[in-house]
Amino acid sequence: MRVIAGELRGRVLKAPAGERTRPIMDRQKETLFNILMAEFPCSGVLDVFAGSGGLGIEALSRGAERATFVESGRHALPVLERNLVDLGLRERSTILALPAERLDPTRLNHELHLVFLDPPFPLVLAHPERMSELVARLLPRLDEGGVLTLRVPVEAHVERCLPAGCQPYRRIDSGESIFLLCAAAAPLSADPGNG
Repeated sequence: MRVIAGELRGRVLKAPAGERTRPIMDRQKETLFNILMAEFPCSGVLDVFAGSGGLGIEALSRGAERATFVESGRHALPVLERNLVDLGLRERSTILALPAERLDPTRLNHELHLVFLDPPFPLVLAHPERMSELVARLLPRLDEGGVLTLRVPVEAHVERCLPAGCQPYRRIDSGESIFLLCAAAAPLSADPGNG
């Protein structure tokens, strides 16, 4: 696992041991960020279910001013902290050690232009309504032109993972994952190819 582009390009990230986290693969991350290129640099990023911090760190490397990482796993938090320190990003970062359901987006100490939701796949499959509730709370907090990305497994019921009336403006099929890109009042647009 490494940083794909920006000031930290090529730097290696540590990953939590075991199978409780599912880090995003470099190729999937590259596909996603190639599509998000127009969003950089940006003011603030929120990385929920952060794990090792790969998505938020990639955004910081590409010019995001600040990032908040939300993670509750005891096995993942020390790895996230170590990655931020080793890469010299601790001053531009905040770690919230709490479950995603307890996140209060009104209390973030920066603007919110990009949100990454990369939940554990078993959670998405067992409780898609939790994703829907989280998206419903975060979308209204985005700056104008901001983007929320939700990564779900291919076997997920996508429509149950999003709140009523929320249509992704882009869907990216990438191996075992689907990325749903959402913004306020955005029309649906499908990406027929795999990332």
